[in-house]
Amino acid sequence: MKEEFVSFYNKGERIVGTFHIPENLPAPVIVMCHGFTGHRIEAHRLFVLAAREFCRDGFAVLRFDFRGSGESEGLFESVTVSGEVSDLIAVMDWLYTRKEVSKEKLGVVGLSLGGVVAILTASRDERIKAVCTWSAPADFRELILMGATRRIFGGTEVDELFSREFIELPSGYRIRKSFLVDLFKHDILGNVAKISPRPLLIVHGTNDQLVPLSQAEKLYMAAEKPKEKYFIKGADHTFNRWDWQWQVINYTLNWFSKNLIVP
Repeated sequence: MKEEFVSFYNKGERIVGTFHIPENLPAPVIVMCHGFTGHRIEAHRLFVLAAREFCRDGFAVLRFDFRGSGESEGLFESVTVSGEVSDLIAVMDWLYTRKEVSKEKLGVVGLSLGGVVAILTASRDERIKAVCTWSAPADFRELILMGATRRIFGGTEVDELFSREFIELPSGYRIRKSFLVDLFKHDILGNVAKISPRPLLIVHGTNDQLVPLSQAEKLYMAAEKPKEKYFIKGADHTFNRWDWQWQVINYTLNWFSKNLIVP
């Protein structure tokens, strides 16, 4: 196994990532998409642990920073879901240039908003052969009604957010109003149904306070077969406990092994 720092461009801005390369090549690939305000390491090094475990089992893994996040170029305030979909398509283009890659065995796993990006991209890019979501939303409008946006945007009501050009986040980041305008253009439930006949795995914690479990149920109901769900009892949004994170990693690894390696 080796780990390579890589970079490529989308819309004139540099995207950087870490490419985990197993011994036996060409290999099936798992692409890891981080969440909103996240990066390619993610909370409690979740993506690092997962990528190395996947690679030990024979997968090439690319974990990367969307433009405006982590070490990639761009401003976070310019981030949109559409822009991140464009980044993931650029990732797929780059992977197709790599000799280490088995091009008919490309899968994507996305955490939170990264899961939404994975769904939207897979619905239009059939190079993605399997999709796994961790803690992904299904319906942004419903999340607003449930109060999730107030936790993300520091207690500010949505109508007020739309009246501002910039929105300051409690995390220290800021976004433009264009992020919200773009967000509501995307029909997650309509697009998740388009992934079939490629397989889908939905992973979620039963005590997710940011994206409630009901969102995972909605995703699962909207998806067509083959589909699978795996709910981790008591787990929060980022599986922030040793046993939770390893349940996620091991279940996801076994699922990708069945759905990318075996076929």
